[in-house]
Amino acid sequence: MLLDPDLPARVSELLDRYEIPAERLTAEVTESAALVDPERAVAVLAALRSKGVGVSVDDFGTGNASIEYLTTLPASELKIDRSFIIDMLTDARAEAIVRSTIDLARNLELTVVAEGIETQEVMDHLAALGAQTGQGYLISRPLPAEELTERLVAAFGIAAEAQGAYAGAAPMARTAS
Repeated sequence: MLLDPDLPARVSELLDRYEIPAERLTAEVTESAALVDPERAVAVLAALRSKGVGVSVDDFGTGNASIEYLTTLPASELKIDRSFIIDMLTDARAEAIVRSTIDLARNLELTVVAEGIETQEVMDHLAALGAQTGQGYLISRPLPAEELTERLVAAFGIAAEAQGAYAGAAPMARTAS
């Protein structure tokens, strides 16, 4: 799909048909998918970005050319792989990688999504480091679409649709103690 030069036109047609603002859609790409044919992948992703669609770099830090391909992919978001998140409170190196990745993303003007948040302590630490968004079992287990819609309507009412709530992640926020 990522290498299909018709993908941006098809996505644009679907967004128009269903009257969805392009800014509410984010395409996730892994390094392995982008490296099959980097030039074509960059062209397709650049076309999606030019239409307003976000591009998220998934599983960042787990591949061979992660930092290099951040210079060429038209990304808007960087997802830090859970393998770093789960150990960051007990492993100084993992914490340094998470902190450095958040700083790198901020300097590249990318939104950060921390994957694999399973405890409030981890979420609080990530928020203190500057991660803007997180996902993981603490926030929600995977849900069927119908149940997710019900939860979003219950939590946000009609405003959820207008605000473009991102169903797969939650904003990082400190909880009151």
